Amino acid sequence: MTVYPFELHFFGPPGDHVIDELYEAGWDDAVINFEPSTGGEGSAIFDREAPSALQAVVSAIRQGRKAGVELLGATEDYVTLTEIAERTGRTLSAVDHWATGRRGPGDFPAPRVPRPRVSLYSWAEVTMWLVQHGLAAMSPEGVEIARICEVADATLRARRLQNRLAEAEREALNLAVA
Repeated sequence: MTVYPFELHFFGPPGDHVIDELYEAGWDDAVINFEPSTGGEGSAIFDREAPSALQAVVSAIRQGRKAGVELLGATEDYVTLTEIAERTGRTLSAVDHWATGRRGPGDFPAPRVPRPRVSLYSWAEVTMWLVQHGLAAMSPEGVEIARICEVADATLRARRLQNRLAEAEREALNLAVA
């Protein structure tokens, strides 16, 4: 089996019992960052052994729900151009040329968080682009966990937002996008 690294964000009530319940539910392979005296938002960084990235993330989400926390999202790994260069074994100059379109096949993923000095890119989008164009050797597991975390994050956020709607609104929206 493969070990998949990922991060989940959650909201938990105050109390020391929360961390114990998460551990008992199966989060014994995670480093949990949560302030039990006040409750609120927390995060868990996993190194989960599983047959697939999907099974790793899904099992952690189910265990978190079993423990009574509200899952807020999965970290979609945001990276700088420097981090992309480090992860791919390329120079910063080469990655900058891909991002600006001066070299390579073009259509490099747009930054998710554009900033004047250091923008942040979706690692999931970048890995898929690199693999599609054969520009870097990426482990299939790395591509898989990036892709699954991107979708899991969007799904968790969408579910949380849908819960803010009235039942009729939620049903109409679900029918429209089905």
